[in-house]
Amino acid sequence: MFDLKFEHIHLIHTDHDDAVRFYREALGAKEIDRVERHGAPQTKLDCSGTMLIVRGIREGEDPMAAGTLPRMGSDHFGFWIGAGQYEEAKRHLEGIGIRIVQEGDLPHLRFLYFEGPDGVMIELMDPKE
Repeated sequence: MFDLKFEHIHLIHTDHDDAVRFYREALGAKEIDRVERHGAPQTKLDCSGTMLIVRGIREGEDPMAAGTLPRMGSDHFGFWIGAGQYEEAKRHLEGIGIRIVQEGDLPHLRFLYFEGPDGVMIELMDPKE
C-alpha cells in the first residue's frame, strides 16, 4: 500500500474575502499565497500547520449549499487546542461574534462546534490529561 500524509482542506465559499477574514480572525490562520485560478480567487492559509485552501465560486459553478443535516461526505473538521485552553478559545470566538453551536464533555476531551462561512462546521477539542 502507498503512504499517505494529510495535506490540505479545500473550501469553496460564496464570499472569498469574507471567508479568508473569518479563518484569520477565528482560527489565527496566516495567509501563505493568493492567486486567481480559473477565474476565482484562491488563498492558501496556514492554520497552525494545517493548510486551508479557500476559493471563490467560479463562473458557471453552482455548488450545493452546506449546512444540511445529516451531512453526506465531510461533516466537519476539527482542531486540537492546547490542554486547558477551552474557555479561552470559547471566549475568543464569542468575543468576535461567533455562536457556539454545540458543546460537549467526554472522559478524554471537551469540545465545541461553531459554524463558519456558508455552513462549514468546525470543531475545537481540548484534551484532558
